[in-house]
Amino acid sequence: MIKMVKQNLDDIDFRIAYELKNDCRISYKQLGGAISLSPSLVYERTKKMEEKNVILSYNAKVDWGKFGYSIHAFILLKDDRFIGDVPYFLKDRDEVFNLYMVSGEYDYMLEVYIANKDDLGNFMDYLYRTVGRTYTLLILREIYEVPEKP
Repeated sequence: MIKMVKQNLDDIDFRIAYELKNDCRISYKQLGGAISLSPSLVYERTKKMEEKNVILSYNAKVDWGKFGYSIHAFILLKDDRFIGDVPYFLKDRDEVFNLYMVSGEYDYMLEVYIANKDDLGNFMDYLYRTVGRTYTLLILREIYEVPEKP
């Protein structure tokens, strides 16, 4: 039986990570107040989680539509043409924000933001030529984002 190793993380580390996920700009003082810990201990624990690659990055949620990228889509890819090789060549495309390996009929899923239907058509043509099969899911609107539970 394989035992999961949690890298010596505890409930306090989880609460710090949870609070940072919800607001990555929270001060150590505010964070300490939220979880009943001194700001210096919050800082120390946060730095340790960064060093252990538990906290990977700090991000902002951006409305890309306000920058003119009104189409948000997920595109499933089947590796018909680049068989067995991860499509790293897609990371250089401005449209591509995330690439995931997935299970099921398709092999990868792209998250893209694109300005308009003509640009989407051009990008899809590129995918057909370089990748093969695709399946596109357009995001019509975000209903809600499920908050993570502490």
